[in-house]
Amino acid sequence: MKQVNGMFDLNNKIFTQGQVFEFNKFMQINKKSIIDSKTLNWLIDNGFFIKPAAIKYHGNHTGGLFEHSMMVAQVLVEMTHKFNIPWTRPESPYIVGMFHDVCKMDDYIDENAQGVGNSLLISKNPKWTYNPTPVFAGHGDKSVMMLSQVITLTEEEMLCIRFHMGAYGTDDWDSFDRAISLLILLICTRQKFKIFKLVQDRFNIILNR
Repeated sequence: MKQVNGMFDLNNKIFTQGQVFEFNKFMQINKKSIIDSKTLNWLIDNGFFIKPAAIKYHGNHTGGLFEHSMMVAQVLVEMTHKFNIPWTRPESPYIVGMFHDVCKMDDYIDENAQGVGNSLLISKNPKWTYNPTPVFAGHGDKSVMMLSQVITLTEEEMLCIRFHMGAYGTDDWDSFDRAISLLILLICTRQKFKIFKLVQDRFNIILNR
């Protein structure tokens, strides 16, 4: 792995080759990739395969964001097939599941690498903390804004990502209710994320005992 001033460069594709291989293998329909090279490079360059999913909770370790996103995507795709969920396009459960938390690429930085001038660098022993100068604000809405830079999202994809936590953290229940009235699929997606998170949190508690 390439080092810069004693820090590991997250842009080095060798570091993420295992995660990228797993990602590419999963993000296919009929053996055809649903993600282009521009989007993949954007994910690599912004730390999708390296950043944590949280500071205190599920996936609060290096690489946790990708691990969490992969598990959510696998569950959503499985539920889609099992219950014949009628998405507008077949790529949707992959996109919604895998990218619902891309906002976290901008949320966390390695405290031990501060001062280097590049948020995409980590130290040998990273100490993840909240980014004091994020580019965007929000959570689900932030993921939609960031993802829209590289993927043209359908309306239901935007709504499912935007409200994957309901109105939690925003108290924007009026918008959530309107979204549900437009897209009943949002209820299924919301409940899936809620159930999955409860199971994952319980599993992490057992592992950490």
